[in-house]
Amino acid sequence: MRSRKGFASTLGAATLWLALSGCAGPKAYLTAGDGPWLVYERTPCFGPCPAFELEVDQNGSARFHGRRNVTPEGNQVATWSEQDRQAVADAAHAVAFRAKTGRYDNPLVTDLPSKHIRLAGYDLVDRFEGPDIEALYAVLDSLLEATEWIPTGH
Repeated sequence: MRSRKGFASTLGAATLWLALSGCAGPKAYLTAGDGPWLVYERTPCFGPCPAFELEVDQNGSARFHGRRNVTPEGNQVATWSEQDRQAVADAAHAVAFRAKTGRYDNPLVTDLPSKHIRLAGYDLVDRFEGPDIEALYAVLDSLLEATEWIPTGH
């Protein structure tokens, strides 16, 4: 039988491990190195797939280029609030984005659009049988739709 002292030290170590492992949490997704904090791109297919590229800097400056089958089309700018960026970080943490990064592809399969997310230095290309991160896509797509884009004219 384990002594109370042994149990207490085990409990303390487990608590410390949980606290330290939880420290990163969504905060791990709120900082970026060089370049944009977020890049979210969907590539075209031979059908009505939306095709666009979004870049958001750590300060919230957002640039959107709608290529086709998406509203708005063309070059747009906006600002994402801290709450918008936090919603993305929370969703990324909820789907364990960091653990699912990589390239999911099969070059033998054609006519598949791809989704590319680079968030806080973590990179994922989802073209074929990628991981389930639908909750993150849903947050990003809803933010894209809710953002008041301003056309840049070029």
